[in-house]
Amino acid sequence: MGLLCCAGVSHAASLTTHDWSLCPTQARPVLPQYGDNLIHALADKAFLRRNGASELLGDVQITRGNQTLISNALDYNNKTQEAISANKLILEMPSLRIQAASGRFNLGTRSGELLDSRYAYYPAHAQGHATRIDQKNPTLTTLTHTTYSTCPIGHEAWVLSASKMRLNQKSETGTARNVVLRFKGVPILYTPWLSFPLSNARKSGLLPPTFSQTTNSGFEYSQPIYWNIAPQADATFTPKLLSRRGFALGTQLRYLGPHSYTVFNDNYLPYDQLYGAPRWFYSLQQQAEPLPGLSTNINYNRVSDNTYFTDLGNSLGTGDVTQLERSVSARYASTYWNAGAQILQYQILDPALTGSELSYEKLPEIYFNAWTPYAALGGLQTSLHSNWTNFQRSGSVTGSRLTVTPGLSLPLTGSAWFMTPAVKYRYTRYQLYGQTPGTSATPTLGVPIVSLDTGLYFERNISSKIRQTLEPRAYYLYVPYRNQQTLPVFDTTLNDFSFNQLFSDNRFSGGDRIGDADQLSLALTTRFINTQTGTELLSAGIGQILYFRPRRVTLPGNPVQTQPRSDYAGMLNAALARHWTGNASLTYNPYARAFDTAYLGLQYHLGPQRLINLGYQYNRAQTNQANISFLWPITTHWQSAARWDFSVRNGHILDAFLGVQYNSCCWAARILARRYVTTTPGTYNNGVYFELVLKGLGNLGNSIGTYIQRTIPDYAPSS
Repeated sequence: MGLLCCAGVSHAASLTTHDWSLCPTQARPVLPQYGDNLIHALADKAFLRRNGASELLGDVQITRGNQTLISNALDYNNKTQEAISANKLILEMPSLRIQAASGRFNLGTRSGELLDSRYAYYPAHAQGHATRIDQKNPTLTTLTHTTYSTCPIGHEAWVLSASKMRLNQKSETGTARNVVLRFKGVPILYTPWLSFPLSNARKSGLLPPTFSQTTNSGFEYSQPIYWNIAPQADATFTPKLLSRRGFALGTQLRYLGPHSYTVFNDNYLPYDQLYGAPRWFYSLQQQAEPLPGLSTNINYNRVSDNTYFTDLGNSLGTGDVTQLERSVSARYASTYWNAGAQILQYQILDPALTGSELSYEKLPEIYFNAWTPYAALGGLQTSLHSNWTNFQRSGSVTGSRLTVTPGLSLPLTGSAWFMTPAVKYRYTRYQLYGQTPGTSATPTLGVPIVSLDTGLYFERNISSKIRQTLEPRAYYLYVPYRNQQTLPVFDTTLNDFSFNQLFSDNRFSGGDRIGDADQLSLALTTRFINTQTGTELLSAGIGQILYFRPRRVTLPGNPVQTQPRSDYAGMLNAALARHWTGNASLTYNPYARAFDTAYLGLQYHLGPQRLINLGYQYNRAQTNQANISFLWPITTHWQSAARWDFSVRNGHILDAFLGVQYNSCCWAARILARRYVTTTPGTYNNGVYFELVLKGLGNLGNSIGTYIQRTIPDYAPSS
């Protein structure tokens, strides 16, 4: 028969795999298996007539290939291979069962008419009723006065009905007329005509609407309209109604070329009733590989005003954007070298960011890196890193910077030790404009960097299943002092101190500062490993840097660092128990006798639907923040999810939501309330979002499941 499930609305993406664990078990009959394509007939009685006609009575079963007809009485013509029954007739296939009050079916041509039928399509967990099913040929089916649902018979929470439905498997499309979608008996959607795909192929038509209620925009309703322009191109138009602001139109265009992927997004509000002017946003993203090894990227975004996302970023996950990036880049990568260039600009949306707080634009940046393979020079490795960037920012020192860093290293290893001596030379040259009078417009800087990294490996079996390692490590770094006070600061910051920073050759990121150093890092790491599974049960490390002279190179406004020792830096990763994991990163100041930074994380993970995350972030200078998130079932059908980010220092909620889901066999409903700080300090946006999931059909409302999955680590939606 070939009847396939149909979607009540057209879609542009692949069908979703749903959780049917809450549904009653579908009884699937055991079909007879024959290794030929002949007609096999079984019956209690058979009356043969002329011209190949016969009358079969009592437990009749006729099979050809994977098709089986079952009835108490039917007439069968062996010449035409047609069966006719005025009584109940069942057609069984591996994926389909049709039970009709009467009908006829031709096993040879796979065509026929079945009256007053109820069908079950097993792959989609779907069933329905039709007053008449006409099979014109193996690929064309027409259903009259039909219904479709993935709910169990007698418990149809939602039903899609149509006066006529036409399914064309050859073109993989279906059409329906006078379509009504009912949920709990209440009509929620009507359309006089509907076209839908019979596979995962894209199809033009309506997508599920979304709706929400927020403080900034009031009630928001969006109705996406999908247009499948060509196999490599499509478009989605989304009219929107915002009760407090007016009407808007969103547009998305996508194009998939032989070597590129392009997406254009646009949202236009002709007149914002609260803002008193038009509002708009558009973006263009493209990723391409025009040649082997060559990749390009375009990321261009622009909005009409600074408060656009604060006012109109009401979809989940938006509303806190402070700047928009505009960049164009190209990169070529080979086995032992790579090169690239980019142009980077910003549209600043946070008015609080001014002067030196604004990011420099790169117009452009060009880089080239190369290295030799390990075995090419008997283990001696050479490298070259170079970068030229032109930095621009209004009202600031501007200009270009060239950095060239050749390097040599010789990794030496043994079964229980390693040693890597390395030397680099960092050369920097500027061409500056707008600098302080009396300072050079072309300052240069040349600094050698010498390091020696060495360590040992000790291990012991503390039981038949657990092995412990002890890994002492020493890292010596020497960088002579060079006066860099007159050099600009284009893209350089001081790195946060951590355990990994113990083994870095520069305490600054970016290219404007080379930290002077005469220091020795000492660290000790231990690991506990399950020897049977290879799982790392625990790893912990602690270390400190011993400074043999003050660190005189600083950023503007920062004092010279004179302490002879750094903070103690520690890290911990542990599988505490069967379902518990934890990690921590700490730095302890021995002079202040206080922690400078701390991160603590703890997770209880009993399964994809049962998890709790606890986190705490502390920076003595600026941050004191806690967060809790969880996903936990309340009952078999009810689940809860929440996240709470709280500033301990200020006593304010930064971002919080609480969501509840009801999940049944064939449908689910989600509601989520969110409160978060916008880009304006002290200003909150509150929103309530809804989602109705009709399994096997589509989602109505906001993508709450997607938002929770992105926000809560290790969350996996059940439907």
